[in-house]
Amino acid sequence: MKKLLTTILFAIVVLPTQAQSKTWNETVTGMNGHDANALPVGITDTYWRDNQTGDWLIGFTPKSVIYNNKVWSIVSQMEKKDDYTFTLNDGTTIKVGKMKKGCRNIAIGSRKPVTCSPITGATLPDYPTKDIRKGFVDNGYRATDSVTIVGWLKDMPEQAWKKGKEFEVSFEGIITDKQENAFAKMDPIGRFTIKMPLLNSTQVFLDWGRTTKSTILEPGKTYFFLNDFKTGQMLWMGDDVRIQNELLAYPHDWNNDRIEHADEGKITAMQFKAITDSSRAASLAKLEETILKHPNLSQRYIDYLKGYYQTSQGESMMQARFSMPSRELPQEYMDYVGKELWRKAVKPYTLYRDFGTFLRDYMDQLHDTHRTNKGEETVEAIRRLEQQGLAEPTAEESEALNVYVPMMNELEANLRNAKGGEMIDSLVNAFNTHPTVEKVYNLFNRIGDPLRNELATMVLRDNLILIDSVGCDQNLRDIYLARYLYKQIDITRQPLEPALMTFAEQNIQLPAALAILKTQDDKYLAIKNMDVSQLAKLNTGDDVAGMSDGEKMLRKICEPYKGKIILLDVWGTWCGPCKELLSHSQQEYERLKDYDLVYLYLANRSSNESWKSVIKEYNIVGDNVVHYNLPEDQQTAIEHYLSVHAFPTYKLIDRNGNVLDIDVNVRDLESLARLLEKIK
Repeated sequence: MKKLLTTILFAIVVLPTQAQSKTWNETVTGMNGHDANALPVGITDTYWRDNQTGDWLIGFTPKSVIYNNKVWSIVSQMEKKDDYTFTLNDGTTIKVGKMKKGCRNIAIGSRKPVTCSPITGATLPDYPTKDIRKGFVDNGYRATDSVTIVGWLKDMPEQAWKKGKEFEVSFEGIITDKQENAFAKMDPIGRFTIKMPLLNSTQVFLDWGRTTKSTILEPGKTYFFLNDFKTGQMLWMGDDVRIQNELLAYPHDWNNDRIEHADEGKITAMQFKAITDSSRAASLAKLEETILKHPNLSQRYIDYLKGYYQTSQGESMMQARFSMPSRELPQEYMDYVGKELWRKAVKPYTLYRDFGTFLRDYMDQLHDTHRTNKGEETVEAIRRLEQQGLAEPTAEESEALNVYVPMMNELEANLRNAKGGEMIDSLVNAFNTHPTVEKVYNLFNRIGDPLRNELATMVLRDNLILIDSVGCDQNLRDIYLARYLYKQIDITRQPLEPALMTFAEQNIQLPAALAILKTQDDKYLAIKNMDVSQLAKLNTGDDVAGMSDGEKMLRKICEPYKGKIILLDVWGTWCGPCKELLSHSQQEYERLKDYDLVYLYLANRSSNESWKSVIKEYNIVGDNVVHYNLPEDQQTAIEHYLSVHAFPTYKLIDRNGNVLDIDVNVRDLESLARLLEKIK
């Protein structure tokens, strides 16, 4: 059983702001669409809505016609006194009548003519009738479901093409708690088709940085999306796309309230609650004004925005825990979150991106509030194993267990009041080396796997009791448990202990949640069984054994590589940003191959198993790649010498072994290459 460690976890949440939600047309080309009062001349580059239903029915471009969620090529075209007849590549004939009182009759194939009006604004006009339906598609969370978007980024300027030749849809995975992305290659004129898995009705983000729109997609449906850069118009076509068009015309506010770093300690939790109350009230008032001006807005649109602002407030209020002393929130604050935001969560739970963050932070806060002393949990687990005959402490060890919990309580109290990392390290070291604690640790190690498994399942049982206590249905219970275990795999980069997977199989009833968890577990089981010993230089510190001076250790480690430039990366397996950058290692090696670098990686507080797993997962290997996973005290000494205050930290070491006092940005390989060019 490992000794007590102080673990640092980093979480980065990137949230779009109101300014970021502008379209490429607004921020780059400055186009604001057609004059809503101007009727088009002719038929080319026009889009028409069915006057009866209000939906976008058809569009005409110089060489094609858009209808029925597809782009069809024009084979032949006839015009006679403002009458048009088109023959398409599938044999369909489109007849367009003369413009009369701002409308045309349009007949598609053998269908009856439909009276249509031109869409002259940037988005579809208000629908002619009220839609009072409620709710969204809820398929029960099926991993086999998908959604299809056929689309066209039409007449993109060169600057927009520089964003890339793929259309991207991103969303937050409710189980993975990560941004997930789907991509589709666009043809030379910007057309694409993307079919992507969709667990349930989901908030998605369309081609962020170019189209830059948030919308909702429902599983099992096919949509057509148009972003016309020439006219500045965005439109949805398809079966039941009313809410998508209404969200384009009247987008929601981005209410991600935060306590700024400079205000930490100055704003109380209840004061921050008042700020979020005000933001939500302002957005709801704005919604009411919009409804008064546009009374035919659908009930689904209204409900969606109300749920959005409710979820957004929950996410903001729970993110505030990170800005509070000791992450403590008053009971009054938590009671409000629980009663007004948590228990009224809108279903399905995938409907809003912010719900996943809200779920994580709310449950973590409850767990922190109700958690028992770690020592108490461990002693309880040993006593249970003792009753089962799986643990046999000696009389001396049993006596040590009796005083272990009070000692842990004292340590935790001292750590809360400690000032600075050195004091924390001193307290932890004194605790770990105490004779009574040594006896307990020896017992932990002797019991081994049964204790680890018992502790792990105890935590899971406690978590389920906790989530049941705050009210949730079976789906949310399953989602939470799958998320929790998925996170354990993600942090450790190791497959779950068999006992934990057995617990998951016995308690998770949602097939999709269990399937996602098992897929991740299988991935790291395969990685664990890989052998990279012949491909990577993995050092645990034999060459610096017995040394304690950080500068001398670093010089010793770098000694074999004198005459070469060394790029040093101080990272940890627990650090999300570290792993994100490591995932691009092969691109880094390829871009910087002309500079004959040595890549030196020093891991911070990472188990050997997780350390090796990350190296294998991201293929961080090569003849010029060197890894070290030093004992904690040695790693700390080197970090003190290098003044490491954040992870990851990068340093350049010149050919003589000197650490250069310059900023190193591995996120920008081009600027790094220019820097290396100067010092090579």
